[in-house]
Amino acid sequence: MFSDYNGIQVFLYPGTIFYWISNASIVLALSTLLSVRLHYLPLSFFGRLSDLYLLHNDEDIHHLFRATSGKPAFGLRVLGCCYPLAHQILCGAVGRDDFFVFTEFMSYFYGIKIPLKHGIMLFFRLFTILLIIAYYIPAMWLKPYRKRRYGKKRSELLCYAWIIKNPLQAVKYSGMLFLVMLAAVRAYVIVIAYAYDPLLYALNDFLGVNLHVELLPITKLWTVVYNLFMLAVAFMLSNLCFFPIIKLAQLLADALHPIKLGQVSHAKS
Repeated sequence: MFSDYNGIQVFLYPGTIFYWISNASIVLALSTLLSVRLHYLPLSFFGRLSDLYLLHNDEDIHHLFRATSGKPAFGLRVLGCCYPLAHQILCGAVGRDDFFVFTEFMSYFYGIKIPLKHGIMLFFRLFTILLIIAYYIPAMWLKPYRKRRYGKKRSELLCYAWIIKNPLQAVKYSGMLFLVMLAAVRAYVIVIAYAYDPLLYALNDFLGVNLHVELLPITKLWTVVYNLFMLAVAFMLSNLCFFPIIKLAQLLADALHPIKLGQVSHAKS
C-alpha cells in the first residue's frame, strides 16, 4: 500500500490530499490555526512531517534496518523511518535561514522580491520529492539482485559494475523511471478529479452521509492531534487509490529493466 514511490503525489500535487477532506472543515481548521491558535503551527508542521514519513513504508530502509533474525525489529524500523525525517527537519531549519538571506540579497541588489513563505514551502516540496526519488531509483536498480537474495553490499557492487559497462543504458533507464513516475502521478490527478471525486460526492448524496474526512477547528491541543490523525487518514486514502496506478507503472518498469534475472543468476562478484 505504501511501497515504491507512493506518497510523492501529495508533494507534486498537494491538492490530491484535499479531495478526501471536507472543504468547509479545511477552511475552518486553517483559519483558526493561522489566527487565534498560531502557537500550534510548529507542532502541526512537525507532526505532519512525522505522519508522512512514518506512513511511508520504504522497502530499502527496511532492508538497511533488518534484524539479525531476518525479521524487521520494531525499534530499528522506527529508526529507519525517522532517519529521513531528521534530514527533512534539519534541511528545513538550515534552508529557511539560507533562503531568507537569498531573498534579502535579491531584493536589495536587484529589486526582485521573492515571497519568503511561498519559497520555503516550494523548497520543502522539492527536497521531499528528490528524497523519495533518491530512494526509489536506486532501489529499482538493485531489485533484480535483491530478488536473488543477494546482500545489499554485493548487490550494489554488481550493479555499479553493470552501470560502468553500460552507461548509456543506465542513463536511459533512470530517465525512463523518472518519466514513468511523473506520468503515473499525472494519471492519478486526472483519475481523482474525474472519477474518485465525483463518485465520492455521488455517494454522499445517495447515502445522505458525508464520507469526506472532517477536520476540527483548532481550539485546544487535542484538536491538533485529532487533525493530524485525520490528515494521516486522508494521506492513506490517497495512497490506497494511487497504488493501482503504481502497480501498472511498476509492471512497465520491471519489463523494461535492462538487468534481466537470467543475467543476475550467472553474475560473479
